Amino acid sequence: MQDIRLIEEKLKSYKLLKVEVDNLEIDLEGYRPSYGSGATEVYAGGNKNNNPIPGRSTARCATSLIEDTLMGRTQDLDEKYFRLLECRRLIKKIDNILETLSDRDRKLIEGFYIKSTTLLELSLELNMNPDYLSALKRSILEKYFYTLS
Repeated sequence: MQDIRLIEEKLKSYKLLKVEVDNLEIDLEGYRPSYGSGATEVYAGGNKNNNPIPGRSTARCATSLIEDTLMGRTQDLDEKYFRLLECRRLIKKIDNILETLSDRDRKLIEGFYIKSTTLLELSLELNMNPDYLSALKRSILEKYFYTLS
């Protein structure tokens, strides 16, 4: 029962996932993930040899702030990048499953979960009893969409 609800939530969020992917792609234009390289490799300054005031740590503090800022930005972009990959994988899984369904089953799942059509409207369109469609919908979810849970 819990697995079915989780699957239903993922199917209902399909449209929002596509929007999220588009927005993440905009945020990440030109970005390549660092895979742990960190900000110190992006900004290599700030060692003790380039400190303009010997005996004082002002340059090191400034460098540390820059590194911390770059590190935070890099982490944020890495998180967005991995979220983008996660969303793309889920969308691809849903698309792959929908492609394997018969026309009737695909219309039922797409109509109910993605287009938010009611079972009554779908029953009129598919010329089937709403109670039967409800049972069919659950059967389809259990049979094909178990990989989403």
